[in-house]
Amino acid sequence: MRASILILLTILFSGALSFAQTPIDIQPVKKLERSNSLGTCGYEPIEKEKNYFARLSLSERATGSMLEPYTIHGKQGKFVSWYGIVRGISRPQQGEDKFTLLLEHKFFDGLTDCHIMMVSQSGSGDFQAKIEGNPESIPALSLVRIYGTVIEEKEKVPQVVVDYIRVWPWLTFTLTDLGAGDESNPRWAKYCKPCKGGRIYNPYPDEKYYLRVLGDPKEFGLHLEETK
Repeated sequence: MRASILILLTILFSGALSFAQTPIDIQPVKKLERSNSLGTCGYEPIEKEKNYFARLSLSERATGSMLEPYTIHGKQGKFVSWYGIVRGISRPQQGEDKFTLLLEHKFFDGLTDCHIMMVSQSGSGDFQAKIEGNPESIPALSLVRIYGTVIEEKEKVPQVVVDYIRVWPWLTFTLTDLGAGDESNPRWAKYCKPCKGGRIYNPYPDEKYYLRVLGDPKEFGLHLEETK
C-alpha cells in the first residue's frame, strides 16, 4: 500500500465521518520531514478532543510508564482514555449502526515525539470499544485513542462505550521500545519481527515499518475474532 493510497483513504474516511454518531477525528497523513534533531513534547489534545480530555482524572491522562505501571483491568464505571491498535472490527447487525473494535492496548506516559505520535509497543492487554457509526471509517491496524466509560469486563477484556475517538493512520504514528511491563495478548507477538531482537522505534516510519511491526491490514479488516 503506497503512501498516496493511504492519503486518499484518509480523505475518504474523513468525508464519511459526518454520518457517524460517535465523534471520530482522523489525523491527516502528511510527508515527514527528516531533521538532525528530534524533540519530545507533551500530548496536546486537538480542539474537538479538549472537552473529553478535561473529564479525565489525573491518574487517567498518562496510562503506563516505567515509573508508574498501569492496568486497564478493574475499572468498571470509570471514564478512561486508552490507546490501542485496531486488531478487529465487527460487522454491524442489519439495520444497526453500532460496531465494536478489538484493540491491543498500548501504554502512554504522556510524552510523544513532537513531529509524530508515539506510544509504547507494550501494553496491558486487549479491550473492546463500542462505537456508533460506520465501521469502514476506521482502518485496521491504525492507532486510536478512545475516550469512554468502562461498562464491564468479560474474560479479562474490558468493554468501553466510546464518547469520542481519535485515529492515527499509518505514517502518522510510531512505537517505542520503552514502556512498563508488557502484558499484551501473545497472539499479536508473531506479527512483530523486530520484537524478536531488533529495534522497534523508528522516528520516520514507512509502510514496510508497519508491516514488520504490526502485520498486514488485509489479515484484520472487518471482523472481530476471539481474543484467545
